[in-house]
Parts: sequence; structure tokens; C-alpha cells
Amino acid sequence: GCYRSNEVDGTHMLSGSINTFSDLQNQNNLLCLTQIELGNLGREEVTQAIMALLSIDDASQIQGLASICHRRTMGNPFFLLEFVKLLNEEGLLYFHLGLFQWKW
Repeated sequence: GCYRSNEVDGTHMLSGSINTFSDLQNQNNLLCLTQIELGNLGREEVTQAIMALLSIDDASQIQGLASICHRRTMGNPFFLLEFVKLLNEEGLLYFHLGLFQWKW
């Protein structure tokens, strides 16, 4: 499962479960527990993600959009995807068929 580490402290029920599973893993090798901590994306990674989402090869075309997205989401990958979806749903980001390119 996934959780936000800034919302789960040592007294949280999930912390106790993780510690229990870690102990079980150490006692016998029947359980495999892997923890991966992901941080926020930097401005460049946000730019690359938006380039991939919109199939745009030239980063200079989306610098303004990427800057706004990074500022609004603070680089949180989940919030970034949700924000881009919201922009599209609200008509602030759309694909212009006449020009065959994304507009915002």
C-alpha cells in the first residue's frame, strides 16, 4: 500500500503494523517488505512529466504551464496529475484540432 510519511508518525496504527511486518521479515524470510520513499518532483521533472503527458518534444513550449503546475502542486506527483486533469476538465488545457496542438 501507499501512505504519506508526513501524515504517519510513530504513534500511528500503520507504523505499528509496519514494525510488526519488519520483525516478521527479520525472523523468517517468508515475508518480503520493501519500503520506497518518494519525494516531490523538481521543476525539471514536472516539465518532463507534462511533456510526456501531452506528447510535446520541445520543453520551451510548455515552460509556462510547467511552472504553474509545479507552483500549484509543489511537485507532488499525484497532485500534478490531478491538476492537469482539472485544467483539461475546466477547458483551460485543451487539444486544438485545427492547429493539432495543446493550448492553455
